[in-house]
Amino acid sequence: MPAPTAPPVLLEAGAAVGETARQLTRLGLGDHVCLVYERMADHVAALVPYMRQGLERGERCVYVVDAHGVEDVAVVLEAHGVEVERERARGALVFLTQRETFLREGRFEPEAMIAYFHRVVVESLAAGFSGVCATGEMSWALGPEPSREELLRYEMLLNHFLPGSRAMANCQYDRRRFPPEVIRDVLRTHPRVILGDEVHENLFYETPEMLLGEESAAMRVEWMVRQLKRVREAERKLVLMGIRLSEQAVENRRLYEEAREAVRARDEFLSVASHELKTPLTPLRLRLQGLKREVEGRGGEPVARERVASVAQGAEQQLRKLAVLVDALLDVSRLTQGRLVLTWEELDLTEVVREVVERFAQQAAKTGSAVEVEAEGRVMGRWDRVRLEQVMTNLLSNALKYGAGRPVRVAVEGEPERAVLVVSDEGIGIGPEHLERIFGKFERAVSGRHYGGLGLGLYITRQIVQALGGTIEVESEPGHGATFRVVLPRFSPQSVGAVSPSPLGRGAG
Repeated sequence: MPAPTAPPVLLEAGAAVGETARQLTRLGLGDHVCLVYERMADHVAALVPYMRQGLERGERCVYVVDAHGVEDVAVVLEAHGVEVERERARGALVFLTQRETFLREGRFEPEAMIAYFHRVVVESLAAGFSGVCATGEMSWALGPEPSREELLRYEMLLNHFLPGSRAMANCQYDRRRFPPEVIRDVLRTHPRVILGDEVHENLFYETPEMLLGEESAAMRVEWMVRQLKRVREAERKLVLMGIRLSEQAVENRRLYEEAREAVRARDEFLSVASHELKTPLTPLRLRLQGLKREVEGRGGEPVARERVASVAQGAEQQLRKLAVLVDALLDVSRLTQGRLVLTWEELDLTEVVREVVERFAQQAAKTGSAVEVEAEGRVMGRWDRVRLEQVMTNLLSNALKYGAGRPVRVAVEGEPERAVLVVSDEGIGIGPEHLERIFGKFERAVSGRHYGGLGLGLYITRQIVQALGGTIEVESEPGHGATFRVVLPRFSPQSVGAVSPSPLGRGAG
């Protein structure tokens, strides 16, 4: 059975609110994100998975060092499972300095830096990498260069360059070192922000046109409407996630209760099965032990033939009981696996019923219940004789067991398209709350202490009846007996032209 799959909204929510590494999986080529941190733990928690995921995707990871030297960064990456030397040797991990990147022209020029970034992407693609995963420490910007305006312009140019490109950028800002004015501009220029251990969709992001004052009133309105919709959509997803989680909790509770009930039924069944299997074995063992003692005590003299015949007859009776129990267990196994076999042939239902009733004559006399058969004549149809006998046997056995010594009535009726079998008793009856449950596996409406059996008879009966294309119903009230009514098609579609034997499919019950 395949493992259940969570709804997409829950998978998305899991990525959105899970650990930092999982949240970062939502980032990809074309994204522009800033990491604003105050603790080194948050810095490392975001930086390491960002770089590692880029390497795993086959991208060239470019790290521009500044406040932290190459060795410092390498040690951190190594400590978190990145094979720094191997990745550097194959060109997948590149460390650059501010003078090789931001200040390569001797001073910071936003346009020149974007051009350089473009060349790095082209060279990386030519070298066989799928893209560029870049990150840079921005503490160099605390010096005389660049001006706030130049830094703002650079971030805006990145927002033009990155979308649709084979690159992504993560700009690192230590909030403890940058003035609020710079952090404010950083939040205005990055579509996504990493704060602490969370990746945020930035509601305060402004397009380059907005920052440069080149927007129209219509553009500003569009941006405001878009932000409102984003908030509303986030709220909607949160509510939907809550609903799905609630539904999932209810479903999990239901599955738990079903599993617990299945375990209870299994344990009860094992206890009952053990008892039922021992019941015929005990008298069988006692009879054989008694016969053995008798043989040993006679000093070689033969035991009376009548005595041996009596023991053999008793042993045979107990073995038949064992065979019935074992057959029931085998039938349940076959039904569960869809391997029960039906052999279709033309039969007289009345004849089958009378034969079964005759076999139960001794048991009926023992219980004091007279069995009356009402049948107008032959009722022909195509069924499986063995399984039909099994249905009648189970119903009649139950009627005699629970009939409290009162009469049992069996009726056979023939209609143009179907045959009807009715078995009624005047015994203890069944409570309304048990009428459906009694057809379940290992179920019974009365205590197993007072009435034996595995609780499989009616379950097997219903499965067979359904396999024959029919239905079985029960009417009963406590103290007023029970009436079981079986309706079978006389020539069901699966029986006409069927090759015998034919397998019972899983859909039969």
